[in-house]
Amino acid sequence: MVVDWGIVEANLERMAARVSARGHALWPHVKTHKSLRWARRQMELGARGLMVAKLEEAGPLARHGMDALYVGYPLVGPGPARRLEQLVAADIRVRVAVDSLAGVACLAQVAQATRAPITALVEVDTGFHRCGVATVEEAARLADALTTAGVLYQGITCFGGHITWRLSDDERRAAVVAETRQLAQWSDDLRARGWAPEVVSQGGTVPTGYLELLSAATELRPGTYIYNDTATVLAGAAEWADCAAWVWTTVVSTPTSDRTVVDAGSKTLAGDGPVAGSFGHLRERPDLVVASLSEEHGVIRARDGGRTGLQVGDRLSVVPNHVCTMINLHDAVHLVEGRRVVGSLAVDLRGAVH
Repeated sequence: MVVDWGIVEANLERMAARVSARGHALWPHVKTHKSLRWARRQMELGARGLMVAKLEEAGPLARHGMDALYVGYPLVGPGPARRLEQLVAADIRVRVAVDSLAGVACLAQVAQATRAPITALVEVDTGFHRCGVATVEEAARLADALTTAGVLYQGITCFGGHITWRLSDDERRAAVVAETRQLAQWSDDLRARGWAPEVVSQGGTVPTGYLELLSAATELRPGTYIYNDTATVLAGAAEWADCAAWVWTTVVSTPTSDRTVVDAGSKTLAGDGPVAGSFGHLRERPDLVVASLSEEHGVIRARDGGRTGLQVGDRLSVVPNHVCTMINLHDAVHLVEGRRVVGSLAVDLRGAVH
């Protein structure tokens, strides 16, 4: 796996400038890069804090001086509560998403044990239909329960995972507008019930591609933008030139003229997809597709069903469909500037999924 340092820097600077110009706070999601170096750089460029998926990602960030963290994954039960207590006891400013009374109980346990401030956002469902409450009544009930439990209710949060490359540009734009209207309505309804949100947190790199439409949000949480990938490009949120991460792979077999095998499979590229008929974008040969993956093999075919024109030993570079899952498969990546290797970058938080 290769990461182009210059493209990363351009991506980080561009997002920081765009978000700042609109008056939003930026809380990048580190689950894309899982790198202490990049997390630190995001903070240097003005991020207010960092979002993590799991608590195991939070610990190393905290130990390296990044002390404003948003845990987006639901925390439920005594185990997560004890681990969250350790972060709070170390004077880390922790914010947690919650969408259930069981989640409130977990945070209440931590607040009682530490006597320290814990901030929570109520997660609302704006169309992705994963986590998040479905009604303002549920959100108000959780806000009340948080306050009663001694946890600081700060507002609402969402993730527009349904706004993807599968939609046309007009459909994506309409979905972003609909999510913005929903968040505005949630805010108004909660205000009328005495739970006005101080923070309205909107997630996703694709929605930030329509930044001018995100009028209801006070903060944004993109993640993929640091590297970008095939899905991000096809969703209109990036160009191919903005893709900073790819895999160099070698043709190892050409059993037939229309079937070529490379040495990058699901243990290298991850298995997300196919996206637009392929398990990755072949930068040198967009007329070809990664038609299928097994553990260590990728099968390349022509989009038109004809000859691939490849020979054993040929090299190809593949932009992954979903870079976030691919990065978690690698201990380290090669850093390049153009075609020159300038170092390596450890994937510090690889496997931090507990």
